[in-house]
Amino acid sequence: MAIGVTLTVSPSAPASGSTVTATYTVTGNTPGPGTPVTLAGDVTIGSVNYPVSATLTMGGTPALAETFSVPVCPGLTFKATAQPNVFAAVVP
Repeated sequence: MAIGVTLTVSPSAPASGSTVTATYTVTGNTPGPGTPVTLAGDVTIGSVNYPVSATLTMGGTPALAETFSVPVCPGLTFKATAQPNVFAAVVP
């Protein structure tokens, strides 16, 4: 899947003194698929050997790290919030 990034602002027409929130949204940054593998072993009981096997799916590649820059806009100073993809600024 292709990676997509958007930046949305709310509200889109803020009044003086209100807070503007800028939010990044990332789509498509998902972990890669896992890989099925087979485990093999055996158990000997008395003189009889019993081969056994099991399957499992190894974890896939993790999603890529995401780092968000502080949005820039003339007249507004955005600051980080508790969410790494969300920034806020007060309209003068």
